[in-house]
Amino acid sequence: MAEDLPLLVSRAVKGSLKKLQEENSALKESNLMIRAEVEKLTCNLLMTELEHSRLEDAMDAELRSTRKEASDLHQKLHLQLQEKIDLESKLVLYRLKVADLEAAKRAEASRVENLEKRSADREILLGKVEKERDNALAELAEAHEEAKKIAAELAHAQDEGKKAVEELAQAREETEELKKQTHELEESVAQVLTAGFDAALEQVACQYPELDLSMVSISNEVVDGKIVPSED
Repeated sequence: MAEDLPLLVSRAVKGSLKKLQEENSALKESNLMIRAEVEKLTCNLLMTELEHSRLEDAMDAELRSTRKEASDLHQKLHLQLQEKIDLESKLVLYRLKVADLEAAKRAEASRVENLEKRSADREILLGKVEKERDNALAELAEAHEEAKKIAAELAHAQDEGKKAVEELAQAREETEELKKQTHELEESVAQVLTAGFDAALEQVACQYPELDLSMVSISNEVVDGKIVPSED
């Protein structure tokens, strides 16, 4: 029973240590997955910001081009009107030119209207992109908090593992000490038994000096009515 107790203690400690190691491994894998998700969210956020910047630059360039074209058109109309005043004799030809210019103006106005509509659509798209960016930032913050929580749990598990290792070492020391005490006790019991047997043998020799006690020994045994050396 004294030898089974250290074995049971050692098995229990080994089982607890194995369980802690498995939990530690699971926490590490979870931490790696969360780190990968955080990196993915960061990359998506960067791509969203780049797309947002590209859209703004393209819209600004298109608006500048449209304004320049409108300004050029207004200057051209002014020149045409001036020519109409100066050249009343060529009224019919200039009226045709003015009609053409008016048609071009309407086409340009329609183009400007389309550009303004596209600009409004891009403003809506920009709002959606900004909303997605805010959502990505919120998810990134949550992922950081989760990573901190897992790191704390991992540190706690490591502390528990160290504690279990220390307890195992202490249990081994106690087991070795128990084995030593058991061995000393066995030697002491053997010495007492040997001394008692020798004392009893001396008393028998004293009481019956004619008996041959040369085969009588604590290590011998009786087989088929004869004293023989023990096989152990």
